Amino acid sequence: MTYSTRTLILTFTALIVIFTAVGIGYFAQREITSSVSRSEFRHAKDLVETVYLNVLNEYQGLVFYENSALARRKEEIRSIVGIACSIVSNEYEKYRSGSKSLSDAQTDALNSLKLFRYNNGKGYVWVNDTSSPVPKVLMHPTIPEIVGRVNKGPRFNVTVDQRENLFVAFLKTAMEEPGEGYVKYLWPKPTPEGLTEDREKISYVKLFKNWNWIIGSGVYIDDIQADVSKRRKAMLEELQATFEQIKVGKSGYMYIFSGEKKFLIHPIYEGEPSDDFINHRTGRHLLVEMIEASRDDGELLYLWDKPPDHTGEFKFLKRGYVKYFEPLDWYICAAVYVDALKEAATGLTNKVFLVAATVLALALVLTFIFSGRIIRPLQALTEATRRIGADMPSPITIPCRGSSETRELGTVMNQMLASISQNIREKEKLLQALEQGNMELQQTNEKLENEISEHMEAREELVRLRNNLNSIIESMPSILIGVDENDVITHWNSKAEEDSGISYEEAKGRLLPEVLPFIGKIFDKARKDIAAGRSYELNKNRRQLDDSPRYEDITIYPLDGQGENGAVIRLDDITTRVQIEEIMVQTEKMMSVGGLAAGMAHEINNPLSAILQAAQNIRRRTSPDIPRNAKAAEESGISMSGLMEYMTRRKILKMLDGISASAKRASAIISNMLEFSRKSDAHQTSCKLEKLVEKALKLAEQDYNLKKKYDFRQIEIKREYDTGLPYVICSPTEIEQVLLNLLGNAAQAMQENPSPEKTPIIVLRVKKEGNYIVTEIEDNGPGMDEETRKKVFEPFFTTKPEGVGTGLGLSVSYFIITKNHSGHFSLESTPGHGTKFSFKLPINNPE
Repeated sequence: MTYSTRTLILTFTALIVIFTAVGIGYFAQREITSSVSRSEFRHAKDLVETVYLNVLNEYQGLVFYENSALARRKEEIRSIVGIACSIVSNEYEKYRSGSKSLSDAQTDALNSLKLFRYNNGKGYVWVNDTSSPVPKVLMHPTIPEIVGRVNKGPRFNVTVDQRENLFVAFLKTAMEEPGEGYVKYLWPKPTPEGLTEDREKISYVKLFKNWNWIIGSGVYIDDIQADVSKRRKAMLEELQATFEQIKVGKSGYMYIFSGEKKFLIHPIYEGEPSDDFINHRTGRHLLVEMIEASRDDGELLYLWDKPPDHTGEFKFLKRGYVKYFEPLDWYICAAVYVDALKEAATGLTNKVFLVAATVLALALVLTFIFSGRIIRPLQALTEATRRIGADMPSPITIPCRGSSETRELGTVMNQMLASISQNIREKEKLLQALEQGNMELQQTNEKLENEISEHMEAREELVRLRNNLNSIIESMPSILIGVDENDVITHWNSKAEEDSGISYEEAKGRLLPEVLPFIGKIFDKARKDIAAGRSYELNKNRRQLDDSPRYEDITIYPLDGQGENGAVIRLDDITTRVQIEEIMVQTEKMMSVGGLAAGMAHEINNPLSAILQAAQNIRRRTSPDIPRNAKAAEESGISMSGLMEYMTRRKILKMLDGISASAKRASAIISNMLEFSRKSDAHQTSCKLEKLVEKALKLAEQDYNLKKKYDFRQIEIKREYDTGLPYVICSPTEIEQVLLNLLGNAAQAMQENPSPEKTPIIVLRVKKEGNYIVTEIEDNGPGMDEETRKKVFEPFFTTKPEGVGTGLGLSVSYFIITKNHSGHFSLESTPGHGTKFSFKLPINNPE
C-alpha cells in the first residue's frame, strides 16, 4: 500500500501529540493536584504567620505605650508633690520670717493643699505626720473622716506587695534615703458620682523635714489601662478589616478566638457562644482541638457545614491551621475546605488537557496545510524570493549545491539574509535610542516623585503645626481675638464664644466695635502703640456684667508679618483675684481692729477693776457690822446709825449698788470681747448650745454703730429653748462666729427694709431632734426670693452694697457647720414673711 507524503506527516504528527497529551495528563494530574493543594494551604499558613508577626508588633507597641504612660504619670505625680512641697515651704518661710505664727502657717498650708486639684479633679494631695507606730492623717480632701485619726486595721492594710498598713508604708518610704519614693496600694477613686471601690494606685511621697510632714499624691492604674484597652480594641478592629479583605483559597477565611473560647474576629460567629462547636469528625469540642493543635504543628482536619446551601450538614472536610499568641492569649487561625483546594488543582488539570487538545488540533491543521506546500510551492517561492531580492543586492554566503532550484533558492536566501541584516542593524539603533529615552523619562519621573513626596511632607507638617496652634489657642483660658488692619475680626477662640455667647461664624468678618463695643473703645486708645509696633496693656479694667462688676487685664499685641497687618487682643478675667485681694485687705484691717479692740479692752479693764474694788471698799467701810467702822465713826463724832440714815436718804447705797452692777456688766462685756477676739485653735469641747446662743446674743447687743444704721437692742428677742438638752461636741468660738453672723444678717435685713406696722423680732430656738441638737434663728424681715436663696451660700455672693459686705459670712458659716462639725445647714424664706436659718449638730460627734 502506497501512502502519500502528506498522509505520513499527518499521521506521525497526530501520534506524537496524542501520546504527549496522554502522558502529561496521566503522570502530572496527581502531582499537580498535590502541589496546588500544598501551595494553597502554604499560602494560608503564610497568612497566619504574617498576622502573627503583625499582632506581635502591635502588642510590643501596646507594652511600650503602657510602660511609657506609667513612667510619664509617675514623673507627673512626682512634679505635683514637688509643687505641693514648694507651697508648704513658702508658708514655712513666712513662719520663719515672723509674718505668721506656726499654727497659721500650717493651717494655711493645709488649706492650700486641700484645694489643689488636677487631672479633671481626680488628682489630689494629702498630708500625714511621722508619728509612730502609725502616722496620723493631717489632711485628706476626698475622705475627711480619716483626718486627725490613727487609721489602722484591715481596712488600711492595702499595699499591693505586703498588705501592710498604708500609712506605715508611707512612713517607711519617706524616712529612708533619699526621703521620697513610690508606693503601690489599693484605694477608692473619686468620680462625679462619688467614691468607687478600692482600685490599684501608685503614689509618690516626700518628707518635708522642717515640720515632719509626709506629702503625697498618686495616680490610678486603671486610667492608664483604659487607654491601653482602647488601643487594643483599635488593633482588633484593624485586624477585622484586614481579614475581610483576605481570602484563603476559594471559600476559606481567617479568624481569631481567645483562650476563653470566645470568637474575637469571625466572619459568621463573632461574639456568639462556642459551646456547640463540635468537630463531627472526632466528636470533640472544635476549639479545644484547635488549642491542642497549636501546641503541635498547628494543623487540624475537621468536618463542617457549608453555608448557605448546606447549612447544618457537617459532612464537608475542612483543613485549618492555628498559631497561639501567648501574651494576649489569642489563637490566630485560617481554614479552607479541602474540596476547594482540589477544585483549583482540577481546574489546572483541565486546562492542561484543553491545551493538549488545542495543540493536537492546531498541529493537524498546520501539518495538513504545510504538507501540501512543501514541494509544489518551491518554484513559486523561489521566483517570489528572486523578485523580492532584486532591488536589494547582497553577496551570496550560503553554499549552493544540488539541483538548479536549490541553487536558485540559496541565491535568493542570501539576498534575503543581507536585507534582513540591514533591517536588524537599523532596528538596533532604534531600540538603543528608545532605551535612552526611557532611561531619561524614568529619571525625570523619579525626580518628580521625590518633589511630590517632599511637597506632601511639607504640607502635612504645615497642617500638623496649624492644628497644634489652633489647639493651643482654643485651650487657653483667655479670650483671644484677632483683627486685621481694618478692625475686621479674623480669629475668635472658644473662650470668646463662651464669654460673649457669639459663635466664631457669627463674629468672623464683622467689625470689632460692632461685636464688642467696649473693646472697640479700648482698641481706639491703643492705635498709636500698635502703629509704633508696641503692645498696649490695660490692667484691672472694670466693666459691669449682669449686675456685678467684672475686672479684666487687656493686652493688645501688634501683628505685622508677610504683608498681613492687624492685632491680637487678649482678655484675662481677674475678677476672683481682685475680690480675693480686697478681702485680704479687709481681713488685715479687721485683724488690726481686733488687736486694737483687745488692747483697749485690757486698758479699760484696769480702771474698771479699780472702780469695782473702790465701790466694794466703800460698802465695807460704811457697814455697821464691822467693829473698826464703828470705832472710826465714834472717833469722828458720828454714829453708824446716823451715817446709814444719811446714806439711805441720799440714796448713796443705791448708787453704790448701781456702780457695782454697771462695773460687773462692763467687765462681762469686756471678757466676752477678749474671748471672742482671741485667736481660735478650733479646739472642740462639750458645750451647751443654749449657753453659746446667749453668749453670742450678748456680743451682738454691743454691735451698734452709725455706719451699720441699726441698734440690736431695739429688736425684740424671743427665746424658745427646750429643757434638759444634752451637751454637743463643738468648737465654741466657731459656733459663736456662726451665730453672730446669722444674728447680724437678721438685724441688718430688718433695718434695711423696715415695716412701720411690725416690730422687728428675732426668735431663737434650741431643741432636740433625734441624735441632733437643732438651733433656729428666725426673723420677721423682708425674706428672700428663690434666686437669692439658691446663691446665699456661695462664696463672694452678697446682697449688700459694694464695700459693705464680703459675701463670705454665710459660706464660711456653712463650711464650719457641715465640714468642721459634720452637721447640716438649711434655709427657709419667703418674700415678705421673714427668714429662718437652721443648723443641726450631732450629739455624739463621730471620730
